[in-house]
Amino acid sequence: MEEPSMEAALREVMPKILHGRAHWKSINMGSKSKLLKALPDRLRAYRIRINNGEDLKIIVLVDQDSENCEQLKHRLETIARKAGLTTKTAANSQGDFQVVTRIAIEELEAWFMGDVDALKSAFTSLRGVNFPGNFSNPDNGGTWERLHHFLKRHGIYRKSYPKIKAARQIAKHMEPGRNRSRSFQSFLQGVEACL
Repeated sequence: MEEPSMEAALREVMPKILHGRAHWKSINMGSKSKLLKALPDRLRAYRIRINNGEDLKIIVLVDQDSENCEQLKHRLETIARKAGLTTKTAANSQGDFQVVTRIAIEELEAWFMGDVDALKSAFTSLRGVNFPGNFSNPDNGGTWERLHHFLKRHGIYRKSYPKIKAARQIAKHMEPGRNRSRSFQSFLQGVEACL
């Protein structure tokens, strides 16, 4: 994954998805550019481990940010293929793959906006508040700014948006099955396919 707030969120959400069905490890690369730079070598190293008999699945997760989603997905898929690994998108006829590439559209905060009940549980002052329509389709862009503006308007994080603290606080209350973010649901399907 690309950064610390994503790791903080996944530390809360992954156990709810896995229910003890698998062990997982998060690797926070510090930034999207660092992840993309290190990914070819890292995936080649995983290929060696898999070829030596380890039963591994790799999930690569990045924010879309302002990039073209299809081009970013193609880039991630190409990196995996050049490392000698098969992605879920290009699985063989038996459905075998080693890598799942997923993109948070546009940013991780869309996943938080996709679970209004988690927001209400994380911030009790939001109980009884009417959420704007963009919360029902959160993958529409400008996500962290929209979330911060909404929270600020309701007296939460008035000065700055603490991404890691907010990720931890909100994700603690997320329930994977009820999330309205399409990119979260795609991530969830990718994780389930690995099990």
